[in-house]
Amino acid sequence: MLARCWILVPLLVCHGQRLKEYNLWVCPHCERGVKVADVTDLSCEAQTSDDGIEWPWVKKAMKNFLTNLRLPPGQRALEHEVERLLALASAPLKGDCYLGIIALGFFAYHFMDTSERQNFIRTTVFGGVTFQKTVPLSYWDVYASGWPIFGLLAIAAETVQNDLQLQSLLQGEQPDVGLTGIDLGPRNCDFPGGPASKEDQRFMMALEKNLRGSDWLNGDEPSPPLPLRTTLEYLAQTSYRKCSWGRAAAYFAAAETLLSGNSVVSLAVWNSTKALVALGEHNLDGCEPNMTVYHEMQSVWPFWQILGRLEKRGLYDQAPDFTAALRPPPALPEAVRLKWQHLLHARHLKVEGKRLPMQAARPQEWGACLDDKADRAHIALSADLAQIDGLIVTLQSSVSSSANATKLCFHTFVLEQQKDFIVKGLTCAFGDAFETLDMEDHGQVLGAFTLHGQARLLIHRLDPARIWSEVGLNLTRPGAVMVGETDLSNSLRSDTGNLGALHNFARFSLHQLLPDLSRVVYLDEDVVVKGDLVELFQVPMRTERGAPGTVAAVQRSNQPLKTYVDVLQPAVPQWLPSEAPSFNAGVMVIDLERWRQRHASQLIAEWIAMNARRRLWLHGSQPPLLLLFHDEVVSLHWSWNVDGLGHRLNYPKNVLNEAKVLHWTGPLKPWRHHGVNRKLWEPHTREYCPQYSFREHTTTCRPDSWFC
Repeated sequence: MLARCWILVPLLVCHGQRLKEYNLWVCPHCERGVKVADVTDLSCEAQTSDDGIEWPWVKKAMKNFLTNLRLPPGQRALEHEVERLLALASAPLKGDCYLGIIALGFFAYHFMDTSERQNFIRTTVFGGVTFQKTVPLSYWDVYASGWPIFGLLAIAAETVQNDLQLQSLLQGEQPDVGLTGIDLGPRNCDFPGGPASKEDQRFMMALEKNLRGSDWLNGDEPSPPLPLRTTLEYLAQTSYRKCSWGRAAAYFAAAETLLSGNSVVSLAVWNSTKALVALGEHNLDGCEPNMTVYHEMQSVWPFWQILGRLEKRGLYDQAPDFTAALRPPPALPEAVRLKWQHLLHARHLKVEGKRLPMQAARPQEWGACLDDKADRAHIALSADLAQIDGLIVTLQSSVSSSANATKLCFHTFVLEQQKDFIVKGLTCAFGDAFETLDMEDHGQVLGAFTLHGQARLLIHRLDPARIWSEVGLNLTRPGAVMVGETDLSNSLRSDTGNLGALHNFARFSLHQLLPDLSRVVYLDEDVVVKGDLVELFQVPMRTERGAPGTVAAVQRSNQPLKTYVDVLQPAVPQWLPSEAPSFNAGVMVIDLERWRQRHASQLIAEWIAMNARRRLWLHGSQPPLLLLFHDEVVSLHWSWNVDGLGHRLNYPKNVLNEAKVLHWTGPLKPWRHHGVNRKLWEPHTREYCPQYSFREHTTTCRPDSWFC
């Protein structure tokens, strides 16, 4: 068998190079050659390669291989599976199951001779690059996929260490650099700053005793996890260290203990475990730059073994259901009343009475969209030139998904100098379905139109000075004020889109921009609407306990307020619960009357000014809404805002099918060259007009793109 297996070496080295290319999405359209998307089906349950490989079977056979690896030859079962896996690993693979291909590579590694193993692990994508270049996923995503990647890494690390002990007996010198030119010389992240401390030695002995060598591989039932007290004591005693591989092992051990110690895994336990794994990943991969998998395999700390045993427990199958998120405690009407009493009284303000609508005469065709007299649903959007493709899709999908589009009034806010471009772009895209309505000069309304002869669209003037003044922002550098004393505008724009843009702040002024409306639905332009917006507009603005709500939005129980706001700052009010759920403000219903009566924009302006001095948040325009309205949010059904489509590709199909609004939060907008989830967005596009479009076509083959 071994002679046959040696043939695998050149094939896998070549294959490693091809994996690197697939891994990094190397193409002329990619931004600086970096990864821009995860693989689609992490578990590969639905993947069958062009050669007919059954990836679910491969995954199961890999787990059986690990279980039988340390058993004596006479006691090993299913050896025919090993023969079949070797045959698969020796042939060029064409499937898209990336984790399966990686698993086969580490599997084949164990059947090479010493010199070939060393060359393979140092000069291919399997060891000569960082973990993120080997597997472009977080550790948690790798674990949740169900593939035994960490278990395979653990036994490969043992082999690497044994080979290094015999290295002096090998002929020839080992290469000094890895696949991408990374120095493969020794690193010292096991015990940064000096030799192992007493705390390190005690904790390492506890881990060795708990893992019992390779016993964690054997049998159907893994050994018990390390007691949580032992792990926490070590973390407390080494808290002076910025990072170390010992602390990485401790975080992984704590995650295993927490997850395996609960018969029913709640969302809180699930998220806490994810956080611990993320901390361990940061300590492991972030200790020094360009830390390769080969470097990590030489460590004396058994972090791969801990993660491998966690994989063996199979607890990823106990993840809480997407629709079963823990519901936040509802706000009490009295608590909300006292909050506003305190806020307004401290500023010598009072709740204003209801404003009377203006009595000015209005054109019959479109004037009904300016007040509440007609039975219309009002939808507000704010767009610049670069978002015109998203605006077209948002309008088209909203109208086509409405049971009665004549009830829809769209209010789109644009800069006056951009109005002609946007109107011409809409006219070109919609063709005969876009009609201009007669109108005289009406101040803030720059144009009135119909969509498909049913819905009304008003183009409103957006005055930058008015918007910035409303929220108390610096007119010259508003982005810098929003993110604190350090101007992080460029990094925000790169990571998540331009969160400091003028159009993101228009929602704070809708009470003035639409003075005679009492309610409006606000939408970002990076959405596809699949539900009826009339239904959303008419949602009762009361919480479960009857507290009046100023905004209605989809709450995020898995992203508490402390994710966005530094809750330890003294400036944060006592009534802000750090674990209260946040919400995404890209799809929400706003009670404009309540907003006006309580001077909400003035309070938001105070928060923004305070942020410039004390760095309360670093996430653009959304945190002020969370600070002010966290306890009076009317919780919408999750289907009204399925977000994250600008960076996530692995949503379950039932979630996408039930969604009423698909939302491309994140930098990978579907009209951009590196955009993702395009197949969900493109069916709603209209006529392509290149002179009025920023859509970037690509010929790069991507799993989710219709351009391939």
